[in-house]
Amino acid sequence: MSEPDGAWDAIVVGTGLGGATIGHRLAAAGHRVLFLEQGHRDPAVAAGAATDGGEDPAQRLAAGYWPDRMRAQIDGRASRPFPVAGCGAGGSSLLYAAALERFAPHDVANWPVGWDEWERHYAAAERLFRVAGTPDPLARDVPALLPVPPAAAADAALMRAFARCGLHPYRLHVGLAYRQGCAECGGRPCPSRCKSDARLICLEPALAHGATLLCDARVVRLDADDRRVTAVRYRRHGSEHRASARIVILAAGAYRSPALLLASTGPAWPEGLANRSGQVGRNLMFHANEWFAVWPPRRADTSGPRKTIGLRDLYTHRGVRLGSIQSTGLSAHAGNIATFLAGWFETGRWRRVPFRRALIWFGARIAQRVLGAATIFVMIVEDRPYADNRVLLDTDDPARIVVRYRIREELRRRTGMARRLIAKAMRGLRVMPLQHDVQLNLGHPCGTCRAGLDPATSVLDADCRAHGVDNLYVVDASFMPSSGGANPGLTVIANALRVAEVVELRLAPAALEPAASPTGA
Repeated sequence: MSEPDGAWDAIVVGTGLGGATIGHRLAAAGHRVLFLEQGHRDPAVAAGAATDGGEDPAQRLAAGYWPDRMRAQIDGRASRPFPVAGCGAGGSSLLYAAALERFAPHDVANWPVGWDEWERHYAAAERLFRVAGTPDPLARDVPALLPVPPAAAADAALMRAFARCGLHPYRLHVGLAYRQGCAECGGRPCPSRCKSDARLICLEPALAHGATLLCDARVVRLDADDRRVTAVRYRRHGSEHRASARIVILAAGAYRSPALLLASTGPAWPEGLANRSGQVGRNLMFHANEWFAVWPPRRADTSGPRKTIGLRDLYTHRGVRLGSIQSTGLSAHAGNIATFLAGWFETGRWRRVPFRRALIWFGARIAQRVLGAATIFVMIVEDRPYADNRVLLDTDDPARIVVRYRIREELRRRTGMARRLIAKAMRGLRVMPLQHDVQLNLGHPCGTCRAGLDPATSVLDADCRAHGVDNLYVVDASFMPSSGGANPGLTVIANALRVAEVVELRLAPAALEPAASPTGA
């Protein structure tokens, strides 16, 4: 396909939940939209696609996974993990498990936009992404009646058991249509168009409205003068190209969006575009995953959907912010139990026990035979922003993701508290923790271009327009001032719908260029 000609109303960099959602709304309103996507157009069906990502970059890209390892320094320890991120038409939503839950009102209390706005756009996001579930009995806000998903008998029995413990389980809010044979497709693209990923829900409809999609297009920088982005530069099939638009929307994810801004230096922006505050890339947050296994009543049927249970009884405890609990759809077989036991044996006095690996596997197999297969749950513990936790630019290879992060003692204390509270709340059930220390969820990066009212302490204004850059918006999870205690997906979608309203006003025929953001600083 040749490069498209002419100027655009909007260029959207990235086709995940944020980018595809806002691009869809703008295209449906009749605006000329160009999507630039680094990955392939059809990663789920590309020839030779790996089912688990593999090691080869080309093979990973063909399967919709981020192709290269990143450089990470976590608590001073260097590592080279693969980012838990998708790369292809649909972005990371190709791989997500489709949990689409609202934040609690206190999660956004210090954000520059009030709860009433979030409530309105959450409702729109739930309708758009076909969210199914039942209301949380403890929530102040009750969403519109959602479709009730099916469940395995084992999960229904667990919900009854949780209720007997005094807890308040509800059907987890998920973007799944539960077509016949639904496998819930977490960690991989959905082959049956059952999962509400960004490609199915927004990107394909946007293309039907006339939007243009260029895949295999890696954006390398944004050119800008002292007020506006003048061009987006991208590499495609070995050549560099430029495209321009009235509005540029960055939605490359909380890893890549700040890196692109840092790479976009110039006379007006010597420290990186939109970085006069020095905040671009800073305040990186994840969530901490607190995994545990719960054994259902014996002989309970485990066939059918398993990612179906939510709990918010421990979302906060005596003013301490923890997070939501959800079933993952995974079962604790011998391998999972062995992983936990290995971590336990490698700490303290147990690391010197001879033949410990054989003991671990023997114990894991005995536990599975005696107890059966458990359901794995996870608490999504809120992370907090710190300026020195950040995404950095690798000047030798600007395409590489570089992360520096230090786990604070307060996070260790809160995850330890969560572990104890879970055991106490589920007393009488067969419960087993599956970790002994903080485990960061590298698939939930957020906060690296935080929104706020003060340009000295934030990157974006209340409308997610970059401070000092009239036509640049950021709509991925990097906008988030705090991480909340739930999956970020629905909040990213709701925010993209909110920002779409602002951008539509600016692109209206009566709008003059350059235009000021209606509510921005």
